[in-house]
Amino acid sequence: MSTLLEVNNLKTHFGNKRRVVKAIDGIDFKIKKGETVALVGESGCGKSMTSLSIMGLVPAPEGRIVDGEILLEGVDLVGLPEKRMYGIRGKEIAMIFQEPMTSLNPVLTIGDQLTSVIIHHLKVGKKEAENRAVEMLDLVGFSDSRKLLKDYPHRLSGGMRQRVMIAMAMSCNPKLLIADEPTTALDVTIQAQVLELMKKISKEFSTSILLITHDLGVVSELAERVIVMYAGQIVEIADIDDLFKSPFHPYTVGLIESVPKIEGEIERLYSIPGNVPAPGEVIQGCKFAARCSKVFDRCRKEMPTLRKMDESRSVRCFLYDDEEAE
Repeated sequence: MSTLLEVNNLKTHFGNKRRVVKAIDGIDFKIKKGETVALVGESGCGKSMTSLSIMGLVPAPEGRIVDGEILLEGVDLVGLPEKRMYGIRGKEIAMIFQEPMTSLNPVLTIGDQLTSVIIHHLKVGKKEAENRAVEMLDLVGFSDSRKLLKDYPHRLSGGMRQRVMIAMAMSCNPKLLIADEPTTALDVTIQAQVLELMKKISKEFSTSILLITHDLGVVSELAERVIVMYAGQIVEIADIDDLFKSPFHPYTVGLIESVPKIEGEIERLYSIPGNVPAPGEVIQGCKFAARCSKVFDRCRKEMPTLRKMDESRSVRCFLYDDEEAE
């Protein structure tokens, strides 16, 4: 498969000359056409800011991309004029935002919100846009889609709103769908339906998906590859099976151990000790060192690089450094 999205040395910072917060601190990854990649990590690790950087929606003037490139089929999105990005958002790259309850405009009907996107990007008339909207609502599982066009968001449940958001995101056949915590605040049954729907969409339209989540259960259900982030950096990249069978980075090990197990009796759930570093906190050495069970002196003095172990696996840890192995 050829590469759809390539992110190279991306750095997104917030603040001013006196204090700088490195929300994204030099990340590199690729997404192939038709591939589903999960971006995982605790809250505050930089997952959502990565998605906003790709979409060109970093809050200004406090935030800005200071370095790196985001290549969509070879076109660098960093620094593109806003008018050009306005044409790319929704058509080339679409996003399902984290909170379905607040992502829809409460004073506009579902039909108005869906058709405005279709008319803008596909340059079609209102009747054709309505037909396309009905087609997309049918696709995401609504039984009376034409009637739904006249409804307002407050009349829909959380799961129904999320399906409307997916229909809106897919209405212009984007090449990349970014899903930021798509199952948050939904009950388990609706979560399963949303995940099944995203699988179906990826298969039918060969859409690449960047799934942003902290839920490893969702990751195992949907993703082919996983990118693990910690404190604005990527600490591990692996195929889904390899990651769960043999995680390399101590942080990844901790995330997997934190997942509740069905079998056996456990009095207390495991959690990684300590907290994610505060934004702007200056840390010497590895950013995970203070919480790591495998830490040694070098970790507190030097920053490990993201080391490529093989074609599908990379890890940022001195445990896998040739110098340490010797």
